[in-house]
Amino acid sequence: MAWLERRGDRFRIAFRFRGGKFGVNLKASDPREAEGCLARLEENLRLVERGRLAVPPGADLGLFLLSDGKLDKPVEVVRAVRLAEMFATYRSEFTAGAKEAITREMEGVHMKHLARLIGGDTPVGAVTAGTVQQFVDARSRETHRGHPVKAKTVRKAVATFRFVWNWTHRRGDVPAKFPDVDLVFPKEKQPEPFRTYDQIQAILARGEVDPRRVRELWDGLFLDPVQVAEVLAHVRRKTSARYLHPFLTTAAYTGARRAELFRARVEDFDFGGRLVLLREKKRSRDGETFRTVDMTPRVEEVMREYFAGVHPGGGFAFCSAADRMLTDGQTWKAFRTGVKGSKWHVLRGYHAFRHSFASNLAAAGVDQRVIDELMGHTTVEMQKRYRHLFPDQRRAAVLSVFGA
Repeated sequence: MAWLERRGDRFRIAFRFRGGKFGVNLKASDPREAEGCLARLEENLRLVERGRLAVPPGADLGLFLLSDGKLDKPVEVVRAVRLAEMFATYRSEFTAGAKEAITREMEGVHMKHLARLIGGDTPVGAVTAGTVQQFVDARSRETHRGHPVKAKTVRKAVATFRFVWNWTHRRGDVPAKFPDVDLVFPKEKQPEPFRTYDQIQAILARGEVDPRRVRELWDGLFLDPVQVAEVLAHVRRKTSARYLHPFLTTAAYTGARRAELFRARVEDFDFGGRLVLLREKKRSRDGETFRTVDMTPRVEEVMREYFAGVHPGGGFAFCSAADRMLTDGQTWKAFRTGVKGSKWHVLRGYHAFRHSFASNLAAAGVDQRVIDELMGHTTVEMQKRYRHLFPDQRRAAVLSVFGA
């Protein structure tokens, strides 16, 4: 909406845009010339509102819309990049191998929800801090499989949005960085502490546990060494995927992440030195790093048998065909088949073996620094979840002060 106002013998154009009022003074005193300027401004304003034009950063909005050769310096008009276009460019042109395949997959999910709720046709330049907050609010009200979307999930989507936007900005495709935002998220519940199978069953036996908390409890399951061996033996009997038992055995006795297992090479198993080399990507954004974990006798036995007997060949340690890396979906399906029909069907995934590795070390009183080194890039949040597994040390500390 725009209109002419008269200031003495000169005209001024006033207009509204995104809730604000703007104005630009004209040099024209002729009503017909002023009407022509008004028509030109209104036409350009419609183009901006439709995303056909983008206003350059720092440009005077009125002068930009009025630009008719009377400016001292012509304004360069930047084509508006839309969200869907920005996301598509990132998916196709971001440096291959710079991030985990699993990370890229999750980014794709986040971008799908961002485009759906904000609008794929929305010009990037039209997205404000308020737009991002509206996305947070809308996504937080949604559910996934009958449960509210977690605040942590929404935070990750915003982090993806920020990363993709700033990557696009560095390429010169969008003029400004991601908007400076101080977002408000729903309060997030702290994850359940790690518990044993019997502790979780005791909670469930009391009744009145809603389905969401049941899931959260089993997410926090850790297996003691006897149970680890029991699950592995069951999977070995049940599965037809020859790689699965050695894959899970390595996870259980090294604490390796699933992506580290996918990348593992045959030469990473040093039987002479009794070490397993794990190829990391989470510790550093700049490249692949490594950590080594001592090879237990059980890992040595299983892996020697696997390499000598059923390994299909090629460089990858775990694969169903030579030189073909496993996928998350492939191993997940094999794992679910392996635990089906047993009491271990409650396992929420084979990441439980990594949790169990750290939890059993903590319960045995192993120094936290050693656990951190073996696990690689353990966060303070994860350390807190393991800390309750030091009951003897904690009780001794309390009694040393208040035990008298």
